[in-house]
Amino acid sequence: MIAALEKVTLERAGVPLLHEVTLRLRAGERIALVGENGAGKTSLLRLLAGLEKPCAGAVHPLPHGTGYIPQGASESLFPWFSVLRNVAMPRLIAGEPGALEAARVHLQRVAPALSPERSARGLSGGEAQAISLARALAAPGPAVLADEPFSSLSPEARAQLRQALSEGLAGRALLLVTHEQEDAVALGARIFRLAAGRLEAMS
Repeated sequence: MIAALEKVTLERAGVPLLHEVTLRLRAGERIALVGENGAGKTSLLRLLAGLEKPCAGAVHPLPHGTGYIPQGASESLFPWFSVLRNVAMPRLIAGEPGALEAARVHLQRVAPALSPERSARGLSGGEAQAISLARALAAPGPAVLADEPFSSLSPEARAQLRQALSEGLAGRALLLVTHEQEDAVALGARIFRLAAGRLEAMS
């Protein structure tokens, strides 16, 4: 087990969001979370990433170096850096050797038509999503958290990025938030539905 929530409860402004949720993520496991907007899927990811604290229960967060694809990919990039340096950032921050070389490999897999030396400023929404995905795959940790990484993409681009994510994991764990059950099935993930604050296994 590399991360877990144990009977976690989370409230916002006195309104329950998660109620005694238990979830365990094991090495190499692929899990998908589906549910309506506002169901708490993003908050669950943030708890496992160590970015939020629960009101009750225990969180065993993912280790440092976990790849993270947030919603709003454009806002998560550094526009004054090149595309390559953005992808390499997790390894650069961790002081890992070969950060730029690893970034080139993942960038070529995810967005082969995009110049590594191009500025991250002015990328299209789809390009920013691809770069955010490549950056998560280039991170040195044992897992990737992906929050709606294929939203607003064309069916063709969605399929390409799904394949790039699946291949780029290279045995690491995945926790995916998506509205599309098709994404979860294509990635070979176990599916959980979050509704009314509770987590239910679907497959």
